[in-house]
Amino acid sequence: MASTGNAVYVAPYRRPLGRVLWNVLISMRLAVHLLLFVAIASIVGTILPQQESVGNYLQQFGPFWYQVFGNLDLYDVYRCGWYMGIVAFLVLSTTSCVARNTPHMLRDMFRRDTGFNARTIDSRPVHHEVSVAGSAAIVYEKAVVLLKDEGYRVKRVPALDDTLLLAAQKGRYYRFGYIFTHVAIILFCAGALYNANIPLKIAQWTGAVKPEQDFALPLSKVPKDRWLSPNQLSFRGIITIPVGQSVNAMFELVGDGFLVQRLPFVVRLDSFRVTHYRDGLAKDYVSKVTVLKPDGRVLVTHDVRVNHPLTVDGVNIYQSSYNAGPSTLHLMSYSLLAPAASGVRIRARVGQSFVTGAGAYDLKVVALKVDNVVPRKSVGLAARPGHEMVNLGPMARYTVAQHGRPPIVLKTFLHPLHHGGLAYELVAYRPEDADGFHFLALPVGAKGGVSLFVHYLGALENAARHGAVASSTVFQRTLTRLEQRRGVYLPGEQNRMFLRASLVALQSLHTYPLPFLVLMRGLSLHWAAGLEMTKYPGMSIVYFACALLVGGIFVLFYVPRKRIWLAVGKEPFGRTKIIAGGDTSRDIEDFSQQFGEILEKLAGGEQDRTQERRRS
Repeated sequence: MASTGNAVYVAPYRRPLGRVLWNVLISMRLAVHLLLFVAIASIVGTILPQQESVGNYLQQFGPFWYQVFGNLDLYDVYRCGWYMGIVAFLVLSTTSCVARNTPHMLRDMFRRDTGFNARTIDSRPVHHEVSVAGSAAIVYEKAVVLLKDEGYRVKRVPALDDTLLLAAQKGRYYRFGYIFTHVAIILFCAGALYNANIPLKIAQWTGAVKPEQDFALPLSKVPKDRWLSPNQLSFRGIITIPVGQSVNAMFELVGDGFLVQRLPFVVRLDSFRVTHYRDGLAKDYVSKVTVLKPDGRVLVTHDVRVNHPLTVDGVNIYQSSYNAGPSTLHLMSYSLLAPAASGVRIRARVGQSFVTGAGAYDLKVVALKVDNVVPRKSVGLAARPGHEMVNLGPMARYTVAQHGRPPIVLKTFLHPLHHGGLAYELVAYRPEDADGFHFLALPVGAKGGVSLFVHYLGALENAARHGAVASSTVFQRTLTRLEQRRGVYLPGEQNRMFLRASLVALQSLHTYPLPFLVLMRGLSLHWAAGLEMTKYPGMSIVYFACALLVGGIFVLFYVPRKRIWLAVGKEPFGRTKIIAGGDTSRDIEDFSQQFGEILEKLAGGEQDRTQERRRS
C-alpha cells in the first residue's frame, strides 16, 4: 500500500500461479470440456474403422482425405498421442476433484447435526409451523416414532431452554453417488491408458521400434527388430490361417506399416465351416481351433464364431473374416482369334501368373472371393419378397497386361447365372484405371460351359469366309449344323433362346478388349480363417468402472438425501408449537409434499394453525 497526499493506493491482490492452475485443474468447466473431447474422439473412432490396411483406407477415402485423416491419427484414435494426452489430463483433473471433495463429503455424511435451533430451522428451504394439542413431551416422542417409521435416522438433540430439538436424516450415503461416478470416470480412463500400451508408443515416438512398411513380406521374412515380445502389456492384431496350419505370431497394424506380435502360444486351425441364408448372405462361420503351448501340449480345442470369442491366458481370439486361402482354380482359356480350336486348361492359385493369348498377354490371378452377394435387380433378376439379394458364388479377379497398353481387369464366376430360362456365363471387364465394369453374358450350351457358343462363333466365321451373308436363316442353319456335328440337341424354345443370346453376345464382343476368354471351370477350395487376437488387461478395470458408474448413478437418482429438523416447544392453554424445517438433494416439490404429509400425521388432524414457506 502506498500513500500520496490524501490518496491511498492499494495494490491489487495477485493470486499465486500455482493456486490459479489448481483452480483450473479442479474446475467443472475443464472436466466437461475434456469429457466432450473424449466423446467426440470416441464417436470418430466408432464410425471410422480402426487399424485397417492402407489399401482399404485409400480405396474408401482417396489419397487426399487419407493423408488428412492419417495426419490426425484417426486410423488409431484410441492409441494416438493426442487422445491419450486428453485422457491422461482428464484422469488428473478428476482425481484432483475427488481428492479435494471426498474428505468433506465423508465428514458431511457421518456428521451428527446438533448445532441448530428454532431460528436456523426457519432458514431451511422447506419450513412449517404447526400448533397442536397435547404436551410437548408426548408430541416429541410421537415425532420420533413417526420419523423412524418413515425410514429416517433420528437424532435426539439436547434441549435448548424449554424447546425439545430433533434431527432426522434419510439417504445419508447419497454423496457416494458423486464419489462412485467420478471414480468410475478415473477408472475408465486408467483402463484406456493401460490398454493403449504406452511403453510401446513411447518406443515408437523415440524410434526404438520402427514398423515394417513392406506388406508383401511373408511372416518368415520380416526382420526380427520388427517383432514384439509376447509379454507386451496389450496388443491387437490379425492373422489369416489356412486350414491345417499353425501360427505363433500375428500382424499388428501401426500407422502406415505393421509390427509382428509374438503370441504366448500356438494357434492351429483344424477346420472351418460357413452357413448361408437362403438369399446367399453368410449366416454363420465357425473356426475350430486348437491352442497349444510352445512345447506342443494342448491347452484347449474350441469353436470360435462371430461374437463368441475364445479366451486363453488373457488373450481373446475372435472370428473376424474368412477367405479361400491357398485354393486352386481350374480355368479354361478360349481363343477368340481361333474359336474353332479347343480350349486350354489352366490350373492356378491366387498370386500366380501365366502367359496366354498366343504368348502376348500376362494374366495374373489377383483375388478369389467365395461369396458375391449382390442385389437381384443388378443382374436382371426379379426381386422376391424377403429375398432381394442373390449369391453369384465364387468369383476370381485377374489383371491382364500387354506391353505398351494399360492393364485390363477381369472377373469371372464359377457358377452360371440363370435368367429367363437360360444359363449365362458372366465375364466382367474394365481398364485398370476405370471405375465401372462392363459385362459379357455368354450363353451356356446343353452340356454346360460356353464351348458351344465359342464353336458357334467359329462356325459363323467359317460360313462368312465361304460367302454366307448374315441373315436369320444363316444363323439358324449354322447352329443346327453345329449341333449335329457336336452331338448336342437343344429343344425348340431352348434353341431359339440360345440363338438370340448368342447373337447378343456376339454384338457385345465388339467392345471386348481381349482376343481370348478365361473362365472358371472348377475350384479346389481350401478355407482360411481370419482371426483377430486382442490382449486388453485394462478391460477388467473398465468393467468394474461400468458397475461403479451404474451404482453411482443409481444412488444419485434414487437415494436422495432428505433432512428434517424439529423444534417442539410449549404454548399457552396446554398446546404445543412445532417448528419444522427440511431440505433434500433433489426433487424439492416431491419432498415438500411428503414433508407436509408427515406433519399432518404428527398433528393428528387437530392442527389449527399452519404456516408454510418453501425457498427454491
